[in-house]
Amino acid sequence: MGVTLRDVAKKAGVSAVTVSKVVNGTDQHISEETRLRIQKIVKELGYVPNAVAKGLKEKRTNMLGFLLPDISNSFFPEVARGIEDMAKVHGFGVVMCNTDDSAEQETERIRFLSSRMVDGIVFARALKNSNMRQLLSSGLPVVVVDRDIETEHTGMGQIFVDTQRGIYESTSLLIGAGCKKIAFISAEYAARFDRYQGYCDALQQAGLPVEPKRVYKDHYDVKTGYEGLYRILANTEIDGVVCGNDMIAVGVLNALKEKGISVPGQVKVIGFDDVYFSRYLSPPLTTVYQPAYQMGSAAAEMLIDHILYQKPLYKKNLDFELRIRNTV
Repeated sequence: MGVTLRDVAKKAGVSAVTVSKVVNGTDQHISEETRLRIQKIVKELGYVPNAVAKGLKEKRTNMLGFLLPDISNSFFPEVARGIEDMAKVHGFGVVMCNTDDSAEQETERIRFLSSRMVDGIVFARALKNSNMRQLLSSGLPVVVVDRDIETEHTGMGQIFVDTQRGIYESTSLLIGAGCKKIAFISAEYAARFDRYQGYCDALQQAGLPVEPKRVYKDHYDVKTGYEGLYRILANTEIDGVVCGNDMIAVGVLNALKEKGISVPGQVKVIGFDDVYFSRYLSPPLTTVYQPAYQMGSAAAEMLIDHILYQKPLYKKNLDFELRIRNTV
């Protein structure tokens, strides 16, 4: 059994209430001598306050939850690092839950976080059939990162990048580089501000047709890029590929290499996210940078400001940037 508050009180020759006040910083009316003696004994005995008990008393646990769809996607660990670093600054901890991009897993993880009395949730939602209503009904403050929120879900914060515009600009970059038969490979995601719409807008503005046989949607993973490229090439010719993220771009580059198609000579490729390995691919990947670490940090800061100081949640649009390398 660990050291208790009563153990500290007994050795210090004071009441447990006095020790509690010193430990919790409410010791304004306690003498400096007593305060220092208690602090010394706390350190000697290695006493650690019971965070759960303290949370029950104060109705706050100083813990945030982070629901993310895919821990294997290098974008999300960078978001998590931003959340953790900002949480640490304010004395908060983080409980991270991976949902495997599944609405069913989301349901279970939301219940889990609510039962652990987290003070708020940073939420990177599943792509389809997400549990936004359940999350709102939990009564916890929520900041959504990376994914779109339907307009009826008011009261949530949001940290996001205009991904539709980002894909529009990446598609336009390929068009400007001379591509006319551009494929699009991404995740299946029904939203008003989908990446796919940015692709369509860029083609239409350039007077190029949107060909369904050049479009493949499944998941944000390497397999989708690899299988999507093979499926598209079985039905049509291409000279460029717009990828929904960098993981998909890895699959595309591998498939092109297997088929002996040169990049960027015969086919130009552009990704999205600019995860850490993108610059080390062969050839280094041209991609759209979105600030994953800043996204996590800003989400945690917004949530903590709301929890501690009742500041309202809001929407914040972060900038993206085209990173030109060797695949275009």
